[in-house]
Amino acid sequence: MSSRKPKFNRKMRLIVFGIITVIGISYAYYNAQINSGYHHTKMVDFDSYQNGTIPQGFADLSTDQKPYWIVKSEPTAPSLPNVLEKMPVNDTSDYHLQLIPDSPTVDTENVTMKFKIISGQNAKSAGMILRFIDPKHYFVLMADSEQNRLSLCKNTPDFLICNYDKSVTITPGQWHTMEALVSSQGIAASLDGQIIIRANDHNYQSGQVGMWTKKDTGAYFDDFKIEY
Repeated sequence: MSSRKPKFNRKMRLIVFGIITVIGISYAYYNAQINSGYHHTKMVDFDSYQNGTIPQGFADLSTDQKPYWIVKSEPTAPSLPNVLEKMPVNDTSDYHLQLIPDSPTVDTENVTMKFKIISGQNAKSAGMILRFIDPKHYFVLMADSEQNRLSLCKNTPDFLICNYDKSVTITPGQWHTMEALVSSQGIAASLDGQIIIRANDHNYQSGQVGMWTKKDTGAYFDDFKIEY
């Protein structure tokens, strides 16, 4: 009567142990990937450009037909004297994208930037573009100061899909630091030094990076750094 039951329990324990082991290995590999050493760094701080100009190479890498991304002298800039301003224009575009020239197309990188949302009547959202393939296929790490929410969203030809949302405090008129640790296993997103989102997402494995705003959001960006 008792000879089969232990065998069944032992089999189930082995199955559960195997599942836990696979999850543990995957998690360890993910952490190893995103925390591995980087050999290259690209830093863009906009300080070598004149006030009111468009940084070299930026005009051809924006989805806007007009020059809405302009260098601006700003006394609160994290690195003086300049920031990149996304002007608060009210047009028909839902999203405004500005890529970083010569950003590497890699599957493992650490991307950081500083941003400040300054205005917006229809939206107050700014973000970081990740794994950009084309204007219809990319990820955006979006900070929404109206909803006090950080979201990791995937853009598709039909929709912007935000599968990962977390409540955070995003104060308009205040500088925040956004960071994304990207690997082939997923994306870990931080705001002001605290990890907020861990996403195991394998879509769009590699691509360019950049800055993003929603509708008529006005925002400042500075100290955009890529480690890879």
